[in-house]
Amino acid sequence: MGNRKITFVNDEYYHIYNRGVDKRVIFNNQEQLMYFFKGLSLLNDVESKSGPLSRFNLDRKADEQLVNVVAYCLLPNHFHLLLKQNIDNGIVKFMQRLGTSYTMFFNKMEERSGSLFQGRFKANHLSGDYALLNVASYVNLNYKHHGIDPKKTLVKSSIFEYLEKEVGECICNTDEINEIIDQAQGLEGYKVYAKQASIAFADNKNILLAESDFEF
Repeated sequence: MGNRKITFVNDEYYHIYNRGVDKRVIFNNQEQLMYFFKGLSLLNDVESKSGPLSRFNLDRKADEQLVNVVAYCLLPNHFHLLLKQNIDNGIVKFMQRLGTSYTMFFNKMEERSGSLFQGRFKANHLSGDYALLNVASYVNLNYKHHGIDPKKTLVKSSIFEYLEKEVGECICNTDEINEIIDQAQGLEGYKVYAKQASIAFADNKNILLAESDFEF
């Protein structure tokens, strides 16, 4: 599964990401996107095991979670997650469950076999005073860096949980969101910071974004 050289430490934050093997699409329809999304919640219980989501009680709340989900962005051929590890080996267990369950579901629906993702998930440890605020902004608005319109393309981002505009299920840890919002001096401050950070991230990739590209 690759040679990821990183030690996951409890109460530390990590940017997790991966994409489809050969850059293939991993979400072909809304059902697939929502299966992965629901897995972020249902597979996060310390007592749970990997398997199809159909066997889980959808109304049951986890007594203890492997990780705190801080931010996410699910795009057609890859995903980004911002996670905080709660227990020893929590991130590895969580990602193994998520990857196995989703790959089984996807392969059955698409009548295929084999790996879906490009090796092991990738991970970066967050360090520095503003790392959490920076990476949360990067993950939340990652679809902007790819020129994707979430109204026209299969995308699901936690930015709408941060902006309190998510009308469906919310899965991010609210304490983590509040900490990030407070660091940005409130919701309006976060909007400004997220825009500016995303423009800077995009500029590093030679992608031109402007304030007018963001509708908050």
